[in-house]
Amino acid sequence: MKTSLYFKIILILVLFIVTVMTFSGVVLLNNVTNFHMLDFYDSMEELFADGSELTDSLSNALDSESYAEDFKHILDSYSGALGIDDYRNFYILDSAGKYIDGTDDRLGISLEKTPNIIAALSGKDGGKVHSDAGYADFAYAVKNGNRTALVYIKDSMDEMQRFIWILFSIILQTMLLSLVFAILLAFFLSKAITSPIKNITESAMQLREGDFEHDIEVHSEDEIGLLSITFNEMKAALKNTLDAASDERSKLETVFTYLRDGVIAFTEDGRVLHINRSAIDLFGDAYTPAFNIDRFIKLLNMDKPSNDSRRSKPEMDPMVESDIMYNGRVLNINFGNVKYNENNTSRDGILVVIHDITGRYELEKSRREFVANVSHEMRTPLTSIRGACETMLQDENMPEDFRKVFLNMALTECDRMTNIVSDLLTLSRLDNKKTRWKISRYSIADSLKHVTDVIRVDANNHRHKLSLAVTPGLPEISADRERIEQVLINIMSNSVKYTPDGGIITVTASEKDASHVEIVISDNGMGIPKEDLARIFERFYRVEKSRTSETGGTGLGLAIAREIVLAHNGDITIDSELEKGTSVTITLPVNTPLRSTDED
Repeated sequence: MKTSLYFKIILILVLFIVTVMTFSGVVLLNNVTNFHMLDFYDSMEELFADGSELTDSLSNALDSESYAEDFKHILDSYSGALGIDDYRNFYILDSAGKYIDGTDDRLGISLEKTPNIIAALSGKDGGKVHSDAGYADFAYAVKNGNRTALVYIKDSMDEMQRFIWILFSIILQTMLLSLVFAILLAFFLSKAITSPIKNITESAMQLREGDFEHDIEVHSEDEIGLLSITFNEMKAALKNTLDAASDERSKLETVFTYLRDGVIAFTEDGRVLHINRSAIDLFGDAYTPAFNIDRFIKLLNMDKPSNDSRRSKPEMDPMVESDIMYNGRVLNINFGNVKYNENNTSRDGILVVIHDITGRYELEKSRREFVANVSHEMRTPLTSIRGACETMLQDENMPEDFRKVFLNMALTECDRMTNIVSDLLTLSRLDNKKTRWKISRYSIADSLKHVTDVIRVDANNHRHKLSLAVTPGLPEISADRERIEQVLINIMSNSVKYTPDGGIITVTASEKDASHVEIVISDNGMGIPKEDLARIFERFYRVEKSRTSETGGTGLGLAIAREIVLAHNGDITIDSELEKGTSVTITLPVNTPLRSTDED
C-alpha cells in the first residue's frame, strides 16, 4: 500500500496542506505579534514626542513638590490613549529609577531596570524594540530644569499571547479539517488518475503478449485522455513497425535464400546457424545435417585453424581466403563476425560468404592468353620487318627486284600490325560506348549483294562456290551500314578461311517477322569443336591456336561482330559440327534503337 499511487497522492496532499498551513500560521502569528509591538511603540512615540501636549503637561507638573500625584493624574487622563489595562501599566520613577507611584504598586515595587529604563536615565532613547524580551516597554525621561523624573509604560503581552493561542487553535482546527478534505479529495483524485493508468497497464500487458487488437477507451480530453490516445497511436505505430520489420525480415530471408553467393553462419561452437540455397547447391551431397565449420574447412582443403587461430575465435577481424579450388570452381572465402541470440543471450558467431569467381578467373585467364597471343602476333611482324630492314642494310648492292620483295614484306607486316591495333581500338570503343554510329535506312538486299561481290574474289581463289539467296520484298532496315557490312565480311571471310578449297558457302536473307530480318551464312568447312562452341564469342578466345595462327586470326573478329549486332538490338548465333560445317545466324531489327552520333 505504501508504494501505491493512492498512498503517494494522499501523502503529497497531506504534506502540502500541513506545509501550507504551518507556513501560513507562522507568518500570520509573527505578523500579528509584530503588528501589536509596532503599534505599541508607534503610539508611545507619538504621545511622548517632544512638544506634545502630554510631555508639556508632565514637564510643567515636575515643578510641583507632589509631582508624582500630578503625573498620575495626568497619565490617568491619557489612560485610554496609552492603552492602560490589566496587562499594560504605567509607572512613575525618580531620577534614580526608583518606583514612586503607578497603576500597579505590586508590580512597581518589584520592577526591574530594563534596557529602556537604563537608556532613558542615561538621556538616551528609551523606546527601543526588544522583540526577544517577551514584553513591550517604553521609558520617557521628563525634565524641567535640574529636576528629572521617569514615566515608564510596560505591556506584559499576556493579552497578546491569549489572542495568539486562540488564533493558533483556529489554524490547527482549519488544518485538521483541510487534512480530512485533502484525504477525501486525494482518494477521488487517485481513483480518477489510477483507473485510466490501470487500463493502460492492462493494455500494455496485452501488448507484451502480442495482442494489438484491443484499444483503450478514452473518456476524457485531459492529460490522461491524451495519454490513452497517444498509447493507442503508439500501439498502432508499433504494430506497423513490427509488420514492416517482419516484411523486411521476409525480404532479407528471400534475398539470403536466393543470393548467388553462398552464405553460411556458424555458431561459436561451429554448428550451422543459417545456410542459403547457393551454399547448399555448391556442396551438393557433401552437405549433411552434421555439416559444421570443421567439415567446411576440410572440404575446401584449407588449413584447419588451431585453438588460438583467428578463424576459430568468435570475435575475429575480417579475412579472405582467395583462389580456393573446389569441385571445378574457383572461390573466394570471406570470414567475418555475426551476432546471434541463443537462450536470451547474445553470442558471437562466424559469417562465411563464398564468392564464386570462376567466370572472372576464366576471363583473367583469357586476358592473359590474349596478351600472350597479341604479343606473339605483334612480335612476328616486327621480327619480319626488322629482318627485311637488316638484310637491305647489310647488302648495299642488292638487286632492285630483291629489294622490292623485302620492302613489300615489311609493308605487308605493317598492314598486319595495323589490323591488330584497329581491332583492339574497335573493341575498346564498343566497350566504352564511344563508337560513332552512322545510322541510315538502306536496302539490306543490296548490301548483301555488295558484300558477296567483295568476298567472291577471295572465294574464287579457294575455288569455293559462293551463292546468295534473298527473299523478294525484303524490307529496308535502319542501321550503321558500314558496321553491319563489317560483321558480314568478317563472318564470310571466316567461312572462306576455314573451309577447305572447293567448298560451298551459302548466304540467305529472309524476313523473320514484321520487325526483324534474318541472315544465315553457312559453309561445309572444318566446323568448330563442341567444347569451343560455347566460348566462340568470347573476346580473346581462339579455337585451336595452331589453326588460327596459320590463318592470321587474333580471336577478336567474332567478339567485335557480336558487340556490333547487340548494339543494334539484334542477335547472332552459331551452330557448328566438327568436319561438317558451320552456320551463323544474324538477326537484325528493321528499326534499330541506335541513333547517329551527331543526333545524340
